[in-house]
Amino acid sequence: MEKSISNLGEAKQGQIRTMFFTFKMLALFFSAIPLFQYFSAKLNIDFVNNNYSVYAIGLTLIVICLVMFFLFFVFNRSEKNKFLQVLEVVIFLAVFITVIVVSGANESYYKFIFLFVIVSFTIEHGMKLGLIIASIASGAVILMDILMGGTRGVNRYFEDDIALIVMFFLVAWTLGYYVKLEKSHIDELTEYANIDGLTGAYNHRCFYDMISIMYDESIQHDAALSLVMIDLDYFKKYNDMNGHNKGDELLKEISEVLKMCLRQEDILFRYGGDEFCVLMPGICQDEAAQVADNLRNAVSIYGFPGQEYLPNRKMTVSVGVASLTEETENYNDFIAEADRALYRAKFLRRNKVEVYSSIFDQTGSSGGDGLTEVMKPLKTLITVINSRDSYTFNHVDRVYNYSEIMANHLKLADHEKKKLLYAAYLHDLGKINVSKEVLVADNNLTPEQWEELRKHPVDSAAIIEQIEGLEEVVPIVLQHHEKFDGTGYPQGLKGGEISYLARILTVIDSFDAMTNHRTYQETKTFEEAFEEIERCKGTQFDPVIASQFMEAIG
Repeated sequence: MEKSISNLGEAKQGQIRTMFFTFKMLALFFSAIPLFQYFSAKLNIDFVNNNYSVYAIGLTLIVICLVMFFLFFVFNRSEKNKFLQVLEVVIFLAVFITVIVVSGANESYYKFIFLFVIVSFTIEHGMKLGLIIASIASGAVILMDILMGGTRGVNRYFEDDIALIVMFFLVAWTLGYYVKLEKSHIDELTEYANIDGLTGAYNHRCFYDMISIMYDESIQHDAALSLVMIDLDYFKKYNDMNGHNKGDELLKEISEVLKMCLRQEDILFRYGGDEFCVLMPGICQDEAAQVADNLRNAVSIYGFPGQEYLPNRKMTVSVGVASLTEETENYNDFIAEADRALYRAKFLRRNKVEVYSSIFDQTGSSGGDGLTEVMKPLKTLITVINSRDSYTFNHVDRVYNYSEIMANHLKLADHEKKKLLYAAYLHDLGKINVSKEVLVADNNLTPEQWEELRKHPVDSAAIIEQIEGLEEVVPIVLQHHEKFDGTGYPQGLKGGEISYLARILTVIDSFDAMTNHRTYQETKTFEEAFEEIERCKGTQFDPVIASQFMEAIG
């Protein structure tokens, strides 16, 4: 699998840190050579019989080991703080100055050892730190020349050291400038890799990099984070009418319009095709919904060339909004929540903003704390069904939304509306007993498979009737596949024998089944589905309710 740009960057930084750690270790070992020479030659000692030499050499080894331990500690920290960086530089300079002093000070042949620390820290931290270290090293060399060079004659060591000092600054400046150019080039390449070439927004790959980082940060710091997903309405029709070049120009203009409505900290991405998304750190659901509506309105009132050929003679967008909650388990769930909200906005006739809310949360909150508790096992069953057949799960979500629209259109009393919504949520619960092969069948079902599937209203009702508080929902769920002319199942009821709310649910359930993809049947448009409902008035559907549903949705 191809690594993301960010992962590649982290891997490269890890390799560079390993290289510098090795380089610094070698520099420390190299600095030990003049120390041992000092203890052996300057003190003229016998290593075997002279205890002082043993102590001195032992102390030297201990100091070097302590420095190495400190470096190992710094190396293994994922984030270096400034204090540790300064302390690391001070320790290296102190060790190297000590080495030069004990190996002859101004006469030492080891003054070049400063190049180790200049090279290492310039490459690792940039030109500024490299020049600072070069200045300190130069000051130490000049100070040793002045204090220990004597006053008689020409100080030949000073003349040689001038060339060395020039080298210090030249190395620091050259390496620092190279590092600066390389960083600028890498940043430029990273920007190109993360930007969508057409719209100028960040691209799909960058979106997944950013949302994983921002999700983790929000969870860690308990901060708000919202995600807005935007889909252009009738973009395919716009392309067909105006051509793909005009479609590309439209996407560019849409991107610019969206950017003008966003806060500075918001990040716009082209998610793919005609879909955009926005990460909004620091704002909750209500604020994000307001920003999303501003985006929708800005697109709606903008005069795009060629939009006169579209329905309503203007370009519009559908928008879904989701915000982090305790129920969001990972960033993929976060994306799915925003996507489901967008889907609701699309099927609710477009040019809308929909905020994600779990249908379980809606039904649970409307039924009181006691009912919320007993609904939790049912949510688990729905989740199991989703793992076996995502169509059923999404179907339940859509049926719930249609039921809410219908209940509001009919101005149902609150207790009647609650019963309809609970029934919408639970009407396919019995499919937990249907085999996965039947649920996901990609061709016409056999008579045996149909018989198995037709049992789900009875099984759903059997599960629900065990729950105190949902007794009035049982007949609605049991009868949602009955037909107005008595040819339905499981009881063959007809007309007024069928619960009023069940007759509503029958129309909604059938309409959603007609307008969404199933491998064994052709998907209908809304208009085609309305024609089918019109044709089936009085046979499958209650004529009055069928007309009321088309008024509510159309």
